[in-house]
Amino acid sequence: MNRKSPLALAVFCAAALSLCQGVLRAADNPNIILILADDMGIDAVSAYNAEMGLKTPAIDRLAQEGMRFADAHSTSAVCSPTRYSVLTGRYNWRSRLKRGIVGKWERPLIAEARLTLPEMLRDEGYDTAMIGKWHLGWHWSKKGGGTTEKLAEIDFTKPIKGGPCDHGFDYFFGDDVPNWPPYAWRENDRLLGKITTEMKAGAMVGVSAGPSVAEWDFRAVLHEYGQRCAAHIRDRAEKAKPYFLYVPLPSPHTPIAPHHEFRGKTGISEYADFLLQTDAVVGQMLAALDDTQTAENTLVFFTCDNGTSPKADFDALKKAGVDLNRHFRGWKADAYEGGHRVPFIVRWPGRVKADSRCEETITLADIMATCADVIEHSLPDRAAEDSASLLPLLRGEAEDAGSPLHPIVIHHSVSGHFAVRKGKWKLLLCAGSGGWSPPREREAIQSERPPMQLFDLRQDPKETQNLYASHPEKVEELIADLVHAFREGRTTPGSQQTNEGWPNTIPKDILKRFPQLAAPESDSAR
Repeated sequence: MNRKSPLALAVFCAAALSLCQGVLRAADNPNIILILADDMGIDAVSAYNAEMGLKTPAIDRLAQEGMRFADAHSTSAVCSPTRYSVLTGRYNWRSRLKRGIVGKWERPLIAEARLTLPEMLRDEGYDTAMIGKWHLGWHWSKKGGGTTEKLAEIDFTKPIKGGPCDHGFDYFFGDDVPNWPPYAWRENDRLLGKITTEMKAGAMVGVSAGPSVAEWDFRAVLHEYGQRCAAHIRDRAEKAKPYFLYVPLPSPHTPIAPHHEFRGKTGISEYADFLLQTDAVVGQMLAALDDTQTAENTLVFFTCDNGTSPKADFDALKKAGVDLNRHFRGWKADAYEGGHRVPFIVRWPGRVKADSRCEETITLADIMATCADVIEHSLPDRAAEDSASLLPLLRGEAEDAGSPLHPIVIHHSVSGHFAVRKGKWKLLLCAGSGGWSPPREREAIQSERPPMQLFDLRQDPKETQNLYASHPEKVEELIADLVHAFREGRTTPGSQQTNEGWPNTIPKDILKRFPQLAAPESDSAR
């Protein structure tokens, strides 16, 4: 008879008990669905904007059955940076990405060693899947071996590394950027179909030229995602394991391509049709939860990567009675509120009070710490440095006006300009919008506007009265807060971390005026 020593038996029993406890804990954890729309600001949801002129019934249902955050912000006013923050709980400008977005054929933005949201959940027993838009870079296989960032050198028949499946997802189906090549579906680390043709630039508004499968149909993209997400929810209902489903939708970003079922549905524009289809896809997922009777044990987040794009054609929409930037100044890419104030809705039946509202200032980076709190996972010190748990707010615990969730929140525009939010005060470290709405930065400087803008958002939510000259003490205070956040490498409690490429984080014109923003030479990449 094979006998174990008492010590070995004790170790074995402890390991078995730990494994059993882990399985039981995972079984008790809720399913988590994270829906991230694209270029859909806060005024593009009728639950937030009664005068919108259109209805978004599925998203409104989430608000009616959950908690709606009124002061939520994407961490950037454009795409890739926010996606980085959602999946890492860290401001993007701490990475190599200081302005703009991850470019065509560019290498991955998320470092291999950095813990991601899906990795954390998978470690706790979750099945993890992503269906949708990635836009965080890839390692493209090079003809003859290795990797490349040059289109002419790419071998599209080989695996594509550095994407979702290398950052915590068990399964991936989707694309990269809907108006960028290669125009082909991707499943896990492979392109589906053969690249046999070239998409012409301008095939639809915003579409770039590049390699494509012959049968690519822009109007089928969002439709395909809706069907696949609903099918995934139905399939996972039969499994014992909890699941995490990340759904970064490609809409209503360009190309504005509503499915044939939605074209002409509003009688206003294809953009309006596409917006309605986006809402309908959310409805498909909610219907799948209802049909499988799993809504009660599913935590659903709905939000967006940044404000609404001017590609919506605001003037034409307003003439038709649709107002998508009613409450805030600016749009996608801006440091103004319209660039980064986004819808943020959380539904978790029985845990989050229905039809509730929260005024706390939060960011999309908070999703990671919130999920960790929900599943009782202790985040390591060198992870999620800018993420704070929303769970106390979701439980309805009273907000303490003297102890905000975030001492400060930092905003970031497409051109790399910062804005700092602290309570009612917001300081923009730019003379103009920092983005695409007027006045753009060059125009603002040429017209000799003040180099910075200070607003009292409580009295002036549309950012019309610049108080920079009359409150120099507040300007200095907010700059000092920003310096502290830079130097600490985090905005949450914990040990000091470092940022990549300091002080390239800060626009040179700002650094010249405020040399105290420069970091110590010891700062390096992490």
